[in-house]
Amino acid sequence: MLVPSLLCLAAFAYYPALTSFRFSFLHYNVKAPAHVFFSGLADYVAVVIDPEFWLSVRHVLYFMAAGTIFVTLIALATGLLLNERFPGHKALRSVVIIPWAIPPIVNGYLWKWIFDGDHGAFNGLLYQIGLIGHYQHWLVHPFMALNIAMFTFVWRYVPFVSVLFLGALQSIPDSLYEASKVDGANAFQQFLHVTIPALLRIGGVALVLTLIASFSVFDEIYALMGFDESTLTPMMYNYQMTFVNGDFGVGAAMAYLVGAVLLTLTIPYIRMSLREDRG
Repeated sequence: MLVPSLLCLAAFAYYPALTSFRFSFLHYNVKAPAHVFFSGLADYVAVVIDPEFWLSVRHVLYFMAAGTIFVTLIALATGLLLNERFPGHKALRSVVIIPWAIPPIVNGYLWKWIFDGDHGAFNGLLYQIGLIGHYQHWLVHPFMALNIAMFTFVWRYVPFVSVLFLGALQSIPDSLYEASKVDGANAFQQFLHVTIPALLRIGGVALVLTLIASFSVFDEIYALMGFDESTLTPMMYNYQMTFVNGDFGVGAAMAYLVGAVLLTLTIPYIRMSLREDRG
């Protein structure tokens, strides 16, 4: 019964992966199909010495660091808010998840319109409250564009991590808070010694998942900026090298180098999942 699934997996996953691995050792550009030859590790060397590749790495490292910090802090605050009982808290829980439900490409175009320099809503808001005297072209400044791209990711990913934190918060027994209150703990001490320890495991999972998602983000940045050098990431540069420039050899080598980084980020998540299953 598993044979059809295994055949599909072999045809659409393993065979393309092995083929691209073979490409990574070839000088292979689809624009010059007659000049394909074995080049050894030359494609990997070309990636390593490419300054534009390392520029994309710097972009994604900043993206990962800032994005993970903001996602974690905002999601924790949102999870704590959603865990409280107040009129309309169930409706708010449903509304909060909407950004996560929006497709990433739609999310990117949405924020591109908001930050548009000619008729964007953000410019309109700042102009109406008197903070700017004329419309600004926010996306033409490289560092500002990178931060706006990071903000679009944070806005979409916070709901997912908030739900993770909310699930962990709801699993904390009320008896722990009652016992700590009897011992004289105030609200901050309860948060520090009861809430935070209970969130450590799910916080670790959320951290790893956010790092992976921020490293592999593509749709939103492409919709927002296209293949602009100021927001280029390794995933986007890999796509550009392979499918725009047609250099399948260098593109395959870059894909395996990027895949090695993603595997490194995934290992802690796998270990935590296995530890949770055994526990």
